[in-house]
Amino acid sequence: MKSLKYHNKAIRQLGNLLLLTLVILQTGCNKFLSTQPQNVTPEQNFFVNATQLNNALTGVYDILTSTHLYGIDIWDTYGVPTDESFLNSTSTVTGVPEMNFTSSDPNIAGTWADLYTGINRANLLLENINKPVMDSASRAAIKGQALFLRGYYYFLLVSNWGDVPMPLHSTVSPDSVSIPRTDSKIVYSQIIQDMTAADSLVLPITSYGFGGRVSKTAVEGILARVCLYRAGMPFTDNHLPWFTQALYWSNKVINSGIHSLNPNYSQVFINHCQDIYDIKESMWEVEFYGTGNGNPYPQSGRIGNINGIACSDLNYGFSYGQVNAQAKLFNAYVDNTLLVSRDTRRDWSIAPYKLTTTNGLTSRVNWPITSVYNRNVAKWRREYEVGNNKQKNNTTINFGILRYSDVLLMKAEAENEVNGPDSAAYLAVNQVRRRAYGYPLTTVNAVSDLPTGLNYAAFQQAVYDERYRELCFEGLRRNDLIRWGTYYSTMKALANFITNSAPVAYHFAALSGNNIQQKNVLFPIPISEMSLNPGIGKQNVGW
Repeated sequence: MKSLKYHNKAIRQLGNLLLLTLVILQTGCNKFLSTQPQNVTPEQNFFVNATQLNNALTGVYDILTSTHLYGIDIWDTYGVPTDESFLNSTSTVTGVPEMNFTSSDPNIAGTWADLYTGINRANLLLENINKPVMDSASRAAIKGQALFLRGYYYFLLVSNWGDVPMPLHSTVSPDSVSIPRTDSKIVYSQIIQDMTAADSLVLPITSYGFGGRVSKTAVEGILARVCLYRAGMPFTDNHLPWFTQALYWSNKVINSGIHSLNPNYSQVFINHCQDIYDIKESMWEVEFYGTGNGNPYPQSGRIGNINGIACSDLNYGFSYGQVNAQAKLFNAYVDNTLLVSRDTRRDWSIAPYKLTTTNGLTSRVNWPITSVYNRNVAKWRREYEVGNNKQKNNTTINFGILRYSDVLLMKAEAENEVNGPDSAAYLAVNQVRRRAYGYPLTTVNAVSDLPTGLNYAAFQQAVYDERYRELCFEGLRRNDLIRWGTYYSTMKALANFITNSAPVAYHFAALSGNNIQQKNVLFPIPISEMSLNPGIGKQNVGW
């Protein structure tokens, strides 16, 4: 499986170079030069065979590894200001993680720009999809992946910015910059249209054997996520059709028979560190490779380096330990009846120890049970990272965008909305809980399973809480709280909890909650876009 991954990454390197040629050609030559450049490949001579079409597709995927997407920002910059975590620094008081930023924030601008770069690449590929003479099945698979990725990039835009420009054709001139915003309902409709078309074109994940490519069940799982977002805030229209669609798509994944939970929760993340593909659980992941040492085209990330257990030992795996877990999350794993935690996820997701290095030897020192705010997030641990050439600021650890446990929890949430807390809803969430407690997935267990007889509201809250415990630090919590309509109130309550219960030295963990405003349910349109795009219209409310 590892060889497949590195073959895929080698293809990506070539694709990046070829896409760069096209981007340079598209965005500048006509404006600055009076003659046709002789040292680049014109667009009309590029999409001439299957290899070039695949290289173009690689360039569409490449955006996922951007610093402003899954390289850092989605799980760190935008993931930190929730009730999961906080930046472990008293000196950082401005920025998105502290909810103290403006429309000129460079992270916000970078994510916006990179998403539109990915969309433009997908549009360019789709416009040329029929040009090469090639096998029709291979062409269909490429088209499906490009459609899905375009839809996914629009999904990240609309769920974070609301109404956004929605070009469905590539930019052919640098003067084509007046593009109005499209109503978010229409954007969601286009996303679902693209992804639904992709579902009939892409291959099953078993055809690849790894999760770095968009597969049929990955499309279906993300469609369930999209429909749940469309069912939630800020939309106030009839929610039931969207919950029904979310239930349909999650059932498609479950009924495929391809996926199941890894019996060991921690192994899911060890696999990400070790380039091991578990397609049963990890349905779609972003692949990172190369540390920048001896590799001219690395696409490394910072997973485990920023959001890992602090460590100064390069050989063990250097980590800044910048992100700590909130005590609220730590306490969420405690069984209210037993008054202890038997949930194995807590001490994997949240570090139960710190690392100390003395005379080149790194060892673990367990935290006292009363020391909670000291603990780093710990899902991805660099001690498991493959290779003997670990670098200080670059890691090769993959990031999972979609896991099967998420699909089960989406199924439970949608089932409850459509049919109430029936046996199917219970079965879905209890599988996740049984794995968490170390029990067989298919056996009823009084310790792990939810209490029977819950009403709609109680079951809904139980699913919300389970997502909190299962998916923490995976870049989903902020948008979950937003679609549930509780982001602002949750963060204000968190700040109050910290002020009243945390050690004084950690009162700064309440910074994002103290600073949050109602406007923070959406990001501001970047000031650069407001300045350069006369068609963009009004700024988001409050910004």
